[in-house]
Amino acid sequence: MRIKKPLFVRKDAKKKIRFGIKRKIKWRRQKGRDSKIRQKMKGYPKMPNIGYGTQKSIRGLIENKKPILIYNLEDLKKTSSKDYILVAHISMKNKIEIAKFAKEKGIKINNLNLKKTLRKEKIKQKIETKKENK
Repeated sequence: MRIKKPLFVRKDAKKKIRFGIKRKIKWRRQKGRDSKIRQKMKGYPKMPNIGYGTQKSIRGLIENKKPILIYNLEDLKKTSSKDYILVAHISMKNKIEIAKFAKEKGIKINNLNLKKTLRKEKIKQKIETKKENK
């Protein structure tokens, strides 16, 4: 079970827009002589420490499953439908092949929308047929 850790916010992030939105704020260690965060005073934002890390047994897991990266159709055939499957950064041609196979076998791919991917294939086919007719 993961323990909720504090949001590590850069000093004066709320005051200055250039430090970014909450989700995109990048942590910078406090180095100032009188910095209350560096001195770890009560009531100030927390600093990242070793103790905030996740347990080794659950580190890197998504939905309590180890994610499996798929690069091609052969990798997908080796997996089961119970695995947490992610498609790597690959070409649209390979994504379409993977989407077809996944739809046939009823495999859920977590970072690929099967309907949209297969719709793109149909659009490409229509464009090709129009080019051939000209």
